[in-house]
Amino acid sequence: MMLELAYKVIGLSQLWMNNQSSMSVAKNPEHHVQMKHLDLWYYWLIDEVGRGTIEPMYLQMDDMPADLLTKSLPKPKIEKLREMMEVVL
Repeated sequence: MMLELAYKVIGLSQLWMNNQSSMSVAKNPEHHVQMKHLDLWYYWLIDEVGRGTIEPMYLQMDDMPADLLTKSLPKPKIEKLREMMEVVL
């Protein structure tokens, strides 16, 4: 997407996720043989990790900044996630 917006991507991009099974499959593709079903997204992720363009990183569910944009949250949680996203009012 960034290339389509004419943004030059330099180096490795970090993909923060809270699903350790997905991270395991992305980092070690032989594990996917044991899984009955994989979405196409996982195959894309495996390819990108193999190319060295994306590095999956673990982030606990309570610390997901995207929750600020997708969920109704109490004010202390909003402030914490806003700080994580470096959004200044």
